[in-house]
Amino acid sequence: MTGSMQPTVVIVDPHAAVREGLPPLLERDGLTVVATAATGDGGEAVIQQHQPDVALLALTLADADGIVLLRRLLQRDLRSAVVLYTEDEEPQQTALAVHAGAAGVVSKRRPIATLADALRVVAGGGLWFNEPGAAEEPVPPRRPSAIFADLCQRRTATLSEAELRVLALVAAGSSTEAMADELGLSPHTVRTHLRNVMRKLEASSRAHAVAIAMREEAIPAA
Repeated sequence: MTGSMQPTVVIVDPHAAVREGLPPLLERDGLTVVATAATGDGGEAVIQQHQPDVALLALTLADADGIVLLRRLLQRDLRSAVVLYTEDEEPQQTALAVHAGAAGVVSKRRPIATLADALRVVAGGGLWFNEPGAAEEPVPPRRPSAIFADLCQRRTATLSEAELRVLALVAAGSSTEAMADELGLSPHTVRTHLRNVMRKLEASSRAHAVAIAMREEAIPAA
């Protein structure tokens, strides 16, 4: 992007509501949507044709995974930066995106104004991973086998944001009732999160789960 020109965007998303609804909203925020596509193959074609400043890719497409499409685009050495548009804000999704070479990740739960800010930042050469500057610098693309090996080694990569918050409160010594009050959840939901944490980490106790998470730096050390 040069001068005062509006950043150009291609949207690749399987949902017609997104492809039809986002362009006018983004254009009101000073962005130009030059094309949309519903599939990975279609998205790859229009991105190659238009060479936008930013390609906004849904994480899940009918014919491709957004991460897989991201790697294909990077192999073509296009000038477009890529932002993944996700349903949730799972830490492992961001980790995968960073390692695969994405310039950003934005949850569909975020306001349109936040998405527009993210696209402008990325079009200008910056990074945005649900919050601006969540990564200090781009991470070179790596082979899929290396990415998944890392995720397998880090058991906490399977934990959701809610599960990590619960685990951090366990590390701080909070009771189930105190965690429920702190997080605005029911004690039953907190206990469900804890069961999921124990299962995913294959932990023998809460203390064991906390130790695993601290060792992998998923939660702050006490």
